[in-house]
Amino acid sequence: MIKTITVTKTDYLNFTNYAFKRLCTPQPKGGIGFIKNMIIWCVLTIAFMFVFQIDSISLSSFHWPSAAIAALPFVVFIVAYYINMRKLRQSSIPHENGLMLGEKTIEFATAGITEINPLGRCFYKWESVESVEDNSGDLYIFLDKLLALIIPASSFSSDIEKAELQSILKKYV
Repeated sequence: MIKTITVTKTDYLNFTNYAFKRLCTPQPKGGIGFIKNMIIWCVLTIAFMFVFQIDSISLSSFHWPSAAIAALPFVVFIVAYYINMRKLRQSSIPHENGLMLGEKTIEFATAGITEINPLGRCFYKWESVESVEDNSGDLYIFLDKLLALIIPASSFSSDIEKAELQSILKKYV
């Protein structure tokens, strides 16, 4: 089967979101997300401030300016983290009509997958395919933890064509 596709910036950003979520899934040991962890620590801090007040444990005697000053570094850290992650995400978008973005042809054969783009040709044996995953209609053929062939949902003319490709991939993977 030969498939001609066009990968856009949006397709690539959807892929990076999916790939990072795939890498950062919580471990079955009970790991929790960064934001949940920060919220829990802030709540614990406020709880300890209430417990260790000698005078009285009431909301009226709680010193809100101290709580705000204690929470300020956490808020600044969270905002800076998200700003930096957004800059990193935007600066990591590949060039148009390069290796990742633009039009390319992917050929699925018994020996493996051949990717042909304006800059060259690459061949992957079926043994290199780790998994094939579907994300909102987009098909990702993972060759490594972060390297995948992106087949956008827009490149399929129908669900039947997508199912046909998935059956070919299941046969070899």
